[in-house]
Order: sequence, then structure tokens, then C-alpha cells
Amino acid sequence: MVEKENKSLSSVYQEKFQPDYYIRRYYSGLDAGNEFCLHNLHQFFKQAESNKNTEGAAKKVLEVGSGPVPIYIISASQWTDWIVCSDFLEQNRHKFNEWLSTGRKADETWLPYARYVAHLESENADQESAFLVLERARRSIRSILPCDVLQSDPLLGKADTLFDVIISVFCLECAACSAEEYRITITNVARLLQPSGHLIMMGGLEGEYYFIYDRKIPRIKLTREMIDSALEDAGCRIVTWEELPRSLRPPDLPIDYTAMFFCVAKKKLLV
Repeated sequence: MVEKENKSLSSVYQEKFQPDYYIRRYYSGLDAGNEFCLHNLHQFFKQAESNKNTEGAAKKVLEVGSGPVPIYIISASQWTDWIVCSDFLEQNRHKFNEWLSTGRKADETWLPYARYVAHLESENADQESAFLVLERARRSIRSILPCDVLQSDPLLGKADTLFDVIISVFCLECAACSAEEYRITITNVARLLQPSGHLIMMGGLEGEYYFIYDRKIPRIKLTREMIDSALEDAGCRIVTWEELPRSLRPPDLPIDYTAMFFCVAKKKLLV
């Protein structure tokens, strides 16, 4: 039954998910939820940068489920120039590649987000600084790969490396059809991490759906305990946990979670 449900969900995404609509509906302007994600990512990579000189070789970052949205790897691009983005949907990869190849002409939508990150990096940041952090992000991206987190190798054999940091934003709970399948996605993604690497996840707690046009898209109803247990099964332990109550999000967004979470989990040396 779960397999049938998953095939159905995959078909819905392939047929109904339109990147331009998604960007207009969910990224029409910088809000408290975006700031929550970007601030916490900045803090993580700022700390990682301070440790960089003692850690040796260049680090590798993977974003799982990038969608058509380039903003969540901006802070990572200050830490490394080796970033791989990925998504299940061809139309999202196409939209991301379009942004990647077009340059500043494609940056208007993302400038408020980039400006926010630029101000986190420097009090003297201005409009040009926003363009520069987006250009830095572009230069850091090595490839945009197909990805299926329900597979034991989510990158489908397209990458021959393990990663030091994996970022996933509102992805894993939307790909699974059951709590057990969610645990499987966590395990699959964690296989791509180096020992002692970090998995960064952001998403919504207690939510069961969001909308694409008039289509209600189901999500796994996540709790802190469910996430903690799934990570433990995957050989990881939570080292950072932050929450943002839903009351600080725009009330008209067609998504029903009660709070956003930011979670950093570290992979154990021995699994």
C-alpha cells in the first residue's frame, strides 16, 4: 500500500509541481520563517569557518531537495566552493540551472534573501553585496543532480564522494508517505555523510499538508521525538535544535505546520 501511495505522490509532484508558481506563492518576500532558516545556516557555517583551519582538506556540501530555490546554500558558499545541489523533479533542476546560467538578470526574486545574508556577514552590506553573495553561491555549485531520497543511494550513482555537510529544507517529510518511510529517507541521506559530518534539516512540525494551486499535497506529521528517533537509527545525534512558532509566519500561506524547526545532527564515527 505504501509503495502505491508513494508512486501516486511522485506522480502528483511530476504532474502538478510548477517551479514558477511555487516561487511566487512561497517566496514572494522575505519573512520571519526565511530569516529563521538563513540566520541559523549563517551561524552554523560561521562556526564551521572558524574551525576550518584545523580541519584540513576542502569541504563538500550537498543540498538534498533544492527545488527551484538557490538561497539555502548562500552561507555554505562562504565556507566552501564545492557544493552539489539536487532535486527529484526535472522541472526544478531546469529552473535552478536557468538561474545558474542567467546571472544577475535572474537575481531579482532572491535579492531580499541575499541582502539579509550579506548583512549577517557584514554590517556595511549594500545592494551590491547582495549580488556578490549570489555570485559567490553560483561559483561554488559544481553540479545539480537528480535525487530520490527513497533510494538507498539518493544521488542514483551520480556522485562518487561523501559529504561533510548535507542541507535539506522542507524536503524529506514531503517525500515520504509514512513515518517508517520517513525513517528510511533519513537513513538513505545519512549514508551520503562522512563520519562526523553534519546533516542540517529545516522543516515544519505537526503539519500534514501544503497546497500547489488547489491540490492538497500530503506531508508527514513530524514531531521532535520522531526526528530524533529517525536520526538515531541512522547513526546521527542532534547537536542543535531551534524552533520558530507558526504565529510568526504569514497566516495566508497554505501550509498547516505549527512551528518551523532547525536541526543539526552529527554522524557518529561508528555506525
